[in-house]
Amino acid sequence: MHQAGRVTIYIGIILTAIGLIIGFTAMFMDHDDVAKMFLGLVPIGFVLLLAGTVTSQLSSPRNKLKE
Repeated sequence: MHQAGRVTIYIGIILTAIGLIIGFTAMFMDHDDVAKMFLGLVPIGFVLLLAGTVTSQLSSPRNKLKE
């Protein structure tokens, strides 16, 4: 679960960054339909980032040594 949380964090960061960069670039170039689509990725990326953070914090790492 810890590894899945980390992967979800990376996916959330990538979606948020792509949505912001391409969305605002398209908005300034007057491509409103494309801008709406990519700016819609930002909340999805944020939710994945939040879920991944919670998942990785609440689960223990897999290779933890037992003493």
